This record gives sequence, structure tokens and C-alpha cells, in this order.
Amino acid sequence: MKGLTFKSEVLSTNTVVRWRRFTVGTDKLVQSQSEKSLPLDFSNMMHVSCVLIADMKTIYGIQIMYSKAHYALQYALSLSYGTHEETFQLLPSFVYILEQQNPGTITDLQCAEDGKFLYFFMSLWSSIRGFRRCMRPVIAVDGTHLKGRFGGTMFVATAQDGNEQVYPIAFGYGDSENNNSWEWFLECLRGALGHIDDLVFISDRHASIKAGISKVFPYATHTICCWHFGENMKKRFHRKDVADIMDSAARSYSEIQYDRHMEELRKLHKGAYDYAIDAGPHKWSRVHCPQRRYSLMTTNVAECINSCLKFARQLPLMTLAEFIRNMLQKWFHDRHTAAQSMRHRLTDAAHGVIHKRVEKCNYMTVNAVDWNIFSVKHKGKQWTVNLARKTCMCNKFQMDFLPCSHALAAARERNLDFTSLCADCYKTETLIDAYSVPIMPVGHPSSWVVRSDIVARVVLNPKTKRQSGRPMEGRHVSFSERTTTQSCRRCGQPGHNSRRCSNPPMVNKGPRTIIPDDYRCKCSICHTIRHNKQTCPQKDTPVE
Repeated sequence: MKGLTFKSEVLSTNTVVRWRRFTVGTDKLVQSQSEKSLPLDFSNMMHVSCVLIADMKTIYGIQIMYSKAHYALQYALSLSYGTHEETFQLLPSFVYILEQQNPGTITDLQCAEDGKFLYFFMSLWSSIRGFRRCMRPVIAVDGTHLKGRFGGTMFVATAQDGNEQVYPIAFGYGDSENNNSWEWFLECLRGALGHIDDLVFISDRHASIKAGISKVFPYATHTICCWHFGENMKKRFHRKDVADIMDSAARSYSEIQYDRHMEELRKLHKGAYDYAIDAGPHKWSRVHCPQRRYSLMTTNVAECINSCLKFARQLPLMTLAEFIRNMLQKWFHDRHTAAQSMRHRLTDAAHGVIHKRVEKCNYMTVNAVDWNIFSVKHKGKQWTVNLARKTCMCNKFQMDFLPCSHALAAARERNLDFTSLCADCYKTETLIDAYSVPIMPVGHPSSWVVRSDIVARVVLNPKTKRQSGRPMEGRHVSFSERTTTQSCRRCGQPGHNSRRCSNPPMVNKGPRTIIPDDYRCKCSICHTIRHNKQTCPQKDTPVE
């Protein structure tokens, strides 16, 4: 491998200079590019190729084809990040060094009988230890497409720490999202984490994920993402209001709130109501979930990982794995440093939630029933709080393991410390412990010392084949995110069409020419525009 660079998600100016000098073979372009301070964003390969075409035209007066610029860019990336063939062959050595530098790390590399690559799993010991000791037992799983030469799918399992930050647990690589690949990934995840009590999975409604979780984790609870479920409702019924009501019902903490929102949905759209009931309220509703989901109602934590790896997903497999390791190394260091500088016993996110709820306590009336049970009144409503059992009739206390405003009012009556009512996962000392084990680097491949049997292992390119055509740079836009604006072809203003236009015409403005009024069709009776003789108000007027 010629070289590796993992310092950022965009290539530095020196890298740009290196591949341009190789392509052009001159020093003039190198000097002109070195004067530029902003790096190029290589997550958009089409943009970088167009920049190369423009620079060749500006500096040398040479017009090159897009294909030549694209191939030059691909060759430059192979110089910096290695080729796919090299990285597949180095993958066993990379796994060995990764486990040696980070003891306790779980990896799995599987190949076919002919040596073709099949699957690769990676879970760093720092992430495994932190999840077991410090995280809420809720895991979001998702899959995303790779953009490299051989395509494939990357599987992600993530959690969320007490400061509402993404906490990656494991990564996997396979051919596609099918039953075999998801079952293999979940089996590796179970081998890395072991048995976790009250475990909850959140995912979209992919059938392979559902089948894999029910087979590998029969004791866990599988729930679906509220956002994806709402998008399915919007696409199915072409209405945004039904999805908003469903989302409010899904996030309800009490049966009363849930029933009120569902009754509103039933009156608004009976089909959407039946669709939500058929999907199973225990899958998408917080109050009906058999286990505690806390505040995690979507797979946003997994989607964030996919967004962070937007550029890296087009790199070779071993380079992508090293990119992820380097990213997690930086995250663990920065977050450990930030946690040590926190001034409160709770994390910044949890402290902010508690601070907002404390402000409501001043308007509540608290009556003690006994030493631990209180009756809290506010705005004509009454709740019963049990500080010993950490419960409240609003259900927020026992579902999130954070005291609600009613529990905080009762605790203030007894002069109790608010921190004692919070779960350990929201405390600063727990957050420090979660990121206390650093992730060690693996070094350059030239410095690796690997056993001969591992070096001799042959890992060939996978059998998968990329589809023809240019791959998409971004994700597929959902139905509700598609925005269409109607504009008038006569005046160019939005909100109406040319038939109802009362504005003056726009002549020779924009990409097309608008016909003036003198050349438009006119009524043959009154000789005015915007209507014909069939709709003319003077058609019944007798002719003198």
C-alpha cells in the first residue's frame, strides 16, 4: 500500500496537490493549488472532478473530458488510500494488529472456500466495556450501502450515552441486507456483548432485521423507529397530519394521552388508524413497549454514523475500518476530556433537562402522604409520587429514569438531592468511565509485525458486482421531504398558473421566452386575453 491518510473526512490540500502533480506532471499547478487554503470535499466526487476540469482549462487552456478527470481522481485516491486488492489482502494482518493493540477487541473475518471475501465484523473493546458498564440497554441497528468498487453493505450498531451523544458499538460488512448477513452480524454482536438484561433494539421495518433479532436475541424486545414508521404512513396515505398524530401517540407517556391521540387519528383517517394498529402498538408506542425505551424513539444515532462516514464509504474496506477506528479514537479522547471538565454531577444534557423541570416546581402544590409518598397538584390536576420506588403517575419518572417535575417538587419538600433520583447512566462519573479506555492506533502497514501464517492467508475480492451507472452521492429522499413549487409560466411567480395569472407578463426573462399579450390567444367576441368565446361574459349579449 502506497500510503494512508485518516486525519479528516476531506482530503487536505497536500493530498490534492499530490494527485494533481501526478496527473499533470508540472509544478505550476502545484504552486497555484498550494496558495489555496480551503480543502476540497471529496464526499462529492463529481464536484472534485469538475474542479479539476476547470483548473486544467484555466491554467493550461486544455479541455479534458469528465472521464479523464474521474479516472485521474480515482488513481490519486488509490495512491493515498490503497487499492481494493491490496486492502483485502492486508485485512488479516490489520485484524491481528488491531487485536494486539486493543486487547479484548472482537473481530470476525469470513471468506468462502475459494478465498473470496464474505463478511467482516469489528467491535472495539473500549466500546464493548463502555456499553456494558455505562450505557442504557437500547441499541439502534441500521444498514447502509458502500460506494466502493465492489459495493456491499455496512451494518452499524449504536447506543446513546448519558450526554445524548452517539456511542458506536459494532460495525459489520457484507454483501447486502439479507437474512444471512443480518443473522451473522447479530450473532457476532451477541458474542461481543454477551447477555444484556432488558435489551431493546430499534430499527426500521426491514424484514431481515426482524427475523435476525427474533432468532439471535429471543429474549430482547424489537421496536421500530417512529420516524420511519411515520414516513411510511405519509407515503401510503399522502397525508402529513396523520403521521404527526401517530408520532404524538407514539411518544405519549400515559395510556390516557395515547388513547386521546389515537381517537383523534381514528376520526381523522380510519385507514391510517387501522394501519397503525395492525403494525402493533407494542412496536412503536412508548407506553406499550414491554421494556423501557427511555427517550430513544428513532434510529437517529445510527443515521448519524452513516452521515459521518459519507466520504469513507467509498474507500477500500480495510481503509474504511481504519478510518472508523481513527474516528472513534478521536471521539473517545475528546469526550473523555470534555466529561472531566463538566462542573455538575449530572451530564450537561441531563442537567439541562432537570433545570427546565425544576422551573415548573415553583407553581406546584405538594402535600405529603407519608415520608416517601406525595400528592402534587398543578393546573387542576393531581399526581401521586413515590420517591422510594421512583415512580410518578405521569410515568416519565419510571420510563426515563430521570425525575419528572412532580418528583422534583416532592424531593424539594424533603430537601433531597436531585442527583440521587437519577439513574447512574446520567451521571458525569459514569460518562467519564465510559470513555476512560483509550483506543490505540495500529500504525502504518510497513511497521506491522505479523505471524507468517496470518500473512499467508489469502483474501480475494468478493463476488459482488456493482450496478452499472454512476452511484448516488446522497441518500434517497423520502416522500415527505420532496418539495414541489408551482410557478406561473407567464409571470414566473409561484403559487398560481398562467390561467389564473393577473400579473404583467415576463418577457425575455429566465431560461424561456414568455409570449407578450399581443401574440396570445384572444376571445373572438370581446378581443381580450385569458378566456375564450365559450367563457366570455358577453357571449349572450345581442349584436347591434
